[in-house]
Amino acid sequence: MRPIFLRDVRFRDNPIPQSFIKLESWLREREWGLDWSRLEDDHVNFSERMIVLNVNRTPESQLFGLLHEIGHIILSEEPDYTLRFPRSEEFKHRNERSRETLRVKTEVFGEEWEAWVIGERFSRGLGLEVNYGSYHDARNRDLKSYASWVTEKK
Repeated sequence: MRPIFLRDVRFRDNPIPQSFIKLESWLREREWGLDWSRLEDDHVNFSERMIVLNVNRTPESQLFGLLHEIGHIILSEEPDYTLRFPRSEEFKHRNERSRETLRVKTEVFGEEWEAWVIGERFSRGLGLEVNYGSYHDARNRDLKSYASWVTEKK
């Protein structure tokens, strides 16, 4: 179910719904979909060519999540992606992530960082109205959780 800020005409002049319209159009042109969930965290489902966003977050947070997930898509299309992130695919399919090696954890951290950077660059290229201070805050919170995971003891 699409969030109310994308369905209610009262929000049409807000830059966030306008950004979603542009991003959804970009996804459709590339045969990607966008789905909303109350239970799942934001992620890219590469096998179904679908981005899933958590509808329980604020509109701004959902926009940042969408940009980040688009960053993952763009990154995965780079010619050297599998060379730079060789364990990424197998990691994405495992449920027990706490037992990963430090090598895998740092690789995942690097990919997460790059997805945030690419998401920002992408949004600037499209001319989206984004509060980049808040975007950086969201990026830092997300990466902090990954850094804690990378440095935790087994």
